[in-house]
Amino acid sequence: MRFLTFPIGARRLILLVVSLALLAVGAGCQTKEAPSSYVVRVGSHYLTQDDLDRMLAGMGPARDSTAARQQVIDQWISRTLLYREAERRNLQAADSVQRELERQRRSVLVSALTTQLYKETDLTPSLSEIRTYFEGHKEQLRLREPYVRVRYLATTRRSAARTVRQALRTLPPDSLSTWRRLVRTHATDTMQAYQLSGRFFAESRLTQQRPFLGEVLRRLKEGDIAPIVTANDQYHVLRLDRRIPEGTAPKLEWVERQIRRRLRIRARKQMYANEVERLRSKAEASGAIDTP
Repeated sequence: MRFLTFPIGARRLILLVVSLALLAVGAGCQTKEAPSSYVVRVGSHYLTQDDLDRMLAGMGPARDSTAARQQVIDQWISRTLLYREAERRNLQAADSVQRELERQRRSVLVSALTTQLYKETDLTPSLSEIRTYFEGHKEQLRLREPYVRVRYLATTRRSAARTVRQALRTLPPDSLSTWRRLVRTHATDTMQAYQLSGRFFAESRLTQQRPFLGEVLRRLKEGDIAPIVTANDQYHVLRLDRRIPEGTAPKLEWVERQIRRRLRIRARKQMYANEVERLRSKAEASGAIDTP
């Protein structure tokens, strides 16, 4: 069986996805009659394309790769073989296994209910709520690190990188149409270039996603254009337009995403607490809770 190498985080994610899928659907589809089509079979267990799609869902960009697909299939085969052996040994009859299965069943059901409650409730904060939070928490929202506004794109052609870098020498910081044309013409990922260009964001966001730009960005002064950086089979072009120092009171647009995330988390916690309290009150009223 071929085993492909993945980063530790990706392997853990794949194992988690496969484990949850096996928990939810057993070891794939078990039937005396083979389904009309399937990806792989182990004994009477079949992994269908629908099963595989569910396992791959939520893995992000990696799920679309052939390597990720093969990794999930290999993991499914391994776990199904172990599942069959555990059944042969009748391990499901052990008290400790029964307790663990029940614990996992409860955990999955509670998680499913919580997810369903989130879907049923509109937890999107309004613009008014965001502004109110911003006005009341300005001191806490002071920048904890420098914020930058850059022009950035990556391309697979060195000649294109040189063209963009030359254009940046005279491109005004507020010029949008010319920059969009450069992105459309030369960037390998236009959406990425748009998202990382023309607005303020935490400096660490760029360097976390592209560590090879970290030291380059830190050395730049406002208006500087970095030398073309070659990494990951691409040529990276970067100009620093503005840097706002740590400790500065932010503008709302700089931290709006952060506030939205905080308010959404707060709303979820409140909704969860309210639902638990409602269920508790209902259970106490019906005598379902007894604490002798």
